[in-house]
Amino acid sequence: MVGRLGFSGVMLVVLFVLACPHNGSTEEHYTVKSGDSLYMISRSYGISVEALKKANGLDGSHLKPKQVLLIPNPKKRPAGKTAQKVSSETEPYIVKQGDSLYTISKRAGLSVEEIKRLNQLRTDGLKTGQRLILLKQGDTRTEEVEEPGDAEEVKENQQAQGENQTIPEPLGKWRDPDERSLFVRVVKTFLGVPYRLGGSTLKGLDCSAFVKKIFGIFNVQLPRTAREQLHIGKKVGREELEEGDIVFFKTRRANGSHVGIYIGNNEFVHASYRGKEVRVDRLDTPYFNQRFINGVRIIELERES
Repeated sequence: MVGRLGFSGVMLVVLFVLACPHNGSTEEHYTVKSGDSLYMISRSYGISVEALKKANGLDGSHLKPKQVLLIPNPKKRPAGKTAQKVSSETEPYIVKQGDSLYTISKRAGLSVEEIKRLNQLRTDGLKTGQRLILLKQGDTRTEEVEEPGDAEEVKENQQAQGENQTIPEPLGKWRDPDERSLFVRVVKTFLGVPYRLGGSTLKGLDCSAFVKKIFGIFNVQLPRTAREQLHIGKKVGREELEEGDIVFFKTRRANGSHVGIYIGNNEFVHASYRGKEVRVDRLDTPYFNQRFINGVRIIELERES
């Protein structure tokens, strides 16, 4: 059974909610270019170096070209800069009559949220003739290609042990639908937390650490890696997915997998290597649609058997 969230459990959830960044705050993303430094970038946006480091979970000052930085509450914008990605990675699109963000996202192989993020759109409304920036098709095919899935190197005997201990049933039960709804709300409070390979804190975490941390709040302890998480719980198909299930996708690495949490309406939340943050994506996005492995039900409702 899932441990009941009494007063102390509710307070723990509240602390996590307060500690996580919230959508709605002013922010931008900046792609690091050769020769850039934290000092130069911070001066360009009118913020401090420490604020920039804190927002991106940086311990040092080293930057890599094409690294994506979150700019919290920018006071100004560098001359000649747009909030979109460099031209070599993007292409323009002119909105046609009858277009919507959903139809454009289907054609471009991007999620609606990614299009809105690229173009700094606060609403879903579009106007005929409006100019949008989209990632080139060559880039969308590599949405999570380098996503390691399991962030830590696990010894061969540990991997084999995890794979052989398949549990055919869920690990616990929801008390009622409201408890499951609370779970989904907690998942969404993590949106915007930075991605960090091997990380497991709110300063930065990877896909499997994100899933493990969320379930840990609800007193369900999961293995650390995506490869191990794939071999527990009750397997469910795409048509059987319910809120709170975890979903897995294949990557290019041998036996590699990427993991996220399903939140309903064909959407899931995951710590994205490419997006460099915890974000929402859709299962019917071409990349994820082609690489979906299966869902896993970790917790089910009491009335289910």
